[in-house]
Amino acid sequence: MNEQSCDVSIVCANYNNGKYLHEFISSVINSTFLPKELIIVDDGSTDESKEILQTYKLPYLKVIGLGRNEGFANALNHGINEATSKYILRVDPDDILDKKRIEKQFMFLESNCGIDLIGSNVVYFNENLFNVVGSSNFPEEGPDIYKRYVNGEHGLLHGTVMGKSTFFKKHLYRQNNVPAEDYDIFSRMMEDGAKAQNSLEKLTFVRIHVNSVSNSLPFSTVKMTYQLRDEIFKSKTPFVKIIINYLSLRYYRKFYFEKQLLKRVVFLGISSAFRPDKVIRKFFG
Repeated sequence: MNEQSCDVSIVCANYNNGKYLHEFISSVINSTFLPKELIIVDDGSTDESKEILQTYKLPYLKVIGLGRNEGFANALNHGINEATSKYILRVDPDDILDKKRIEKQFMFLESNCGIDLIGSNVVYFNENLFNVVGSSNFPEEGPDIYKRYVNGEHGLLHGTVMGKSTFFKKHLYRQNNVPAEDYDIFSRMMEDGAKAQNSLEKLTFVRIHVNSVSNSLPFSTVKMTYQLRDEIFKSKTPFVKIIINYLSLRYYRKFYFEKQLLKRVVFLGISSAFRPDKVIRKFFG
């Protein structure tokens, strides 16, 4: 087992992800750098999650059990408030860390004191790592990341971020903005002067399954994202733009998760018709 530890608190919220916990925790254990803390907030799970977590006797594992389901953002805030490290790493307990993610992001932030948040790209997979469905293509540089948020889009992928604890503790998540809580918190950080960058490497494996947020996108989420954009960046988004972006995203996700080649081509074509610039950017940066 690796004994190299670093000043990082991993914070994740778990709700009924018991079947994935062993794989997730194993990816932490097998990392080239170990965290100071692995904080898992169990948000009132009704599956075997609690029993599984009790089987681990890791010195850096902290399990916070909530008596009832308080919601994703509230659960994360419990973990953030408990964290004592210089940096907080966000990941979800149904995902898998690349063995060098902690090391690479920690060393980057230590070597670049002017950067407050570091994200990365990901590999999307369906149930197991032998069934890869695609990967992300996020911008590397800070100005491009900031521009994404000003435009009502994501410049960082939530579960890939390691950042200074001071920013997470100052801003926290807002439960009433779920499921757009990630856009909300990072936009507020940006407006508060946080500097971000992405590694072009794929340092997290994101699992796509029936209960994953990545697998669904209701119109209300897109609408809320633009409402937050208008509130935070003092702008006004035309309703037609919200509809166009929603339809583009909806069919792009259909393309991503469809297995039949012909349907994938059709869905990608429809998505491109609504936002050709965005689809081109997805593939070519």
